[in-house]
Amino acid sequence: MKKIKQNSLIVSCQAEEGEPLYGKETMLKMALAAKIGGADAIRTLYPDVVEEIKKHIDLPIIGLTKNRNFKGAFITTTKKDIEELAKAGTDFVALDCTRRERPEPLEELFIYIRTKYPEIGIVADIADISDVENIIRLKPDYIATTLSGYTDYSIERPTPDLDLISDIVKITKIPVIAEGNYTYPYQVRKAIIKGAYAVTVGSAITRPQMITKIFKDHLRDLENKDLQAVGIDIGGTWTRGVLVDRFGQILRKEKLRTANKGETVVVNMLSLIKNLKTEDTNFIGIATGGKINFEKGIVEFSTGLIPDWQGVNIADLVEDEFNIRPKVDNDANCAAYCQHFKTKENNLLMITVGTGLGGGIVMNGEVVRGVKGSGGEIGHIIFPGNNHKCSCGKTGCVETILSGKYLKENIYEKENSREVLEKIDNYSRTMAWLIDSVKTTIGFEKCYLGGVLPNYGETMLSNIKKSYQEINTIEDPNFINYSFLGEYAGAIGAALLSYQKGEA
Repeated sequence: MKKIKQNSLIVSCQAEEGEPLYGKETMLKMALAAKIGGADAIRTLYPDVVEEIKKHIDLPIIGLTKNRNFKGAFITTTKKDIEELAKAGTDFVALDCTRRERPEPLEELFIYIRTKYPEIGIVADIADISDVENIIRLKPDYIATTLSGYTDYSIERPTPDLDLISDIVKITKIPVIAEGNYTYPYQVRKAIIKGAYAVTVGSAITRPQMITKIFKDHLRDLENKDLQAVGIDIGGTWTRGVLVDRFGQILRKEKLRTANKGETVVVNMLSLIKNLKTEDTNFIGIATGGKINFEKGIVEFSTGLIPDWQGVNIADLVEDEFNIRPKVDNDANCAAYCQHFKTKENNLLMITVGTGLGGGIVMNGEVVRGVKGSGGEIGHIIFPGNNHKCSCGKTGCVETILSGKYLKENIYEKENSREVLEKIDNYSRTMAWLIDSVKTTIGFEKCYLGGVLPNYGETMLSNIKKSYQEINTIEDPNFINYSFLGEYAGAIGAALLSYQKGEA
């Protein structure tokens, strides 16, 4: 019996009847190309294709048949299928080993192969861990996760199903072949690290029509459109809106005071969108404070700055009104993305000093959001010795002594110059401490200070840099700079994020 190499790549060369590449000649060319690229084994469909590939390629071949007329299991489900594959010279037979209805008992198929074709190995295609538990006793040569997500009982499994690999290796020493929805090289590598013996990649390599569809689907919503986007930034004091082009250039802008009731905030938001959008506007982005479920567009948590804001499904409200599904994100994340877009640094910290203290982090060009939308919420790090109560409910958040509100009340409005200078020094030391804490954690390239802070001039920035150098004598503090994107940075960032699909 042939062996499949450990930590290897299997390429699935399959085209069913009716597909453009159907036929043994085409599949042979696919297999030859895969071999040249370094494939360690070939998985292929139909006996005649197996026979053709075996004539020209000396790699292990996993053969299978498909009968989609069956309601349940359909991959190599009869003794006749096995016999035809064996005559074609297959090295392994892939069997559908799911718990679905089948024309012949699974155990009989195993016995048939073991007794009549002992030189042929068995690859057990399964969908979940229960399938594995059922077939371990039959001792297949390999277990493949091929059907995870393709049965009624595994439809909710993640794709690709990396966790299933880990689960299998915990209960059996039978080698696991990771298969099913492996699209990117990093996923293949992750599968091996998770414990896979080998990985099969199919459609992402050998089905041009599906590869084309993946690319086309990422362009479909851009067809025949000028790429104008509306961005709305709902802050604690102001709600700002812009209409921008794909380059982030403002075509229109408008702002109004943020209402003190969530219901009115929504009305004003929808009104701003209506005023700003044109017939060519097909993208909308919303920035707002709080922890945002980016996938669903829901405010998962909000401080008291906007009453009745927690739980609001912003995405649904906007879609119902304009028939456009918006991107909804934290306001500081949007400001950080705008900074990244404009100044091209892929690793940065953006601190927005406003009614509160917003933090946005971009790493490797992507916004850091965290599991529940709380990634980058640096304003709610506890500062030692701080006893101020924060609007989030915690005590000691650094936001309470670094926010624009704190600046206005403790520095801008004070007349005693000595007291002002002392408070500026204290503020600078605290800001430097915060920047150093975050930089030590994630190692960003640049730090930008935005919001109202640039209004306090170069003296404030120099003080912050000086304080940073006192904390960190090794690092040059000139990575800290003001952001001069202006008050509409969050709205612009939200608009730019609305263009993205499957990234940022």
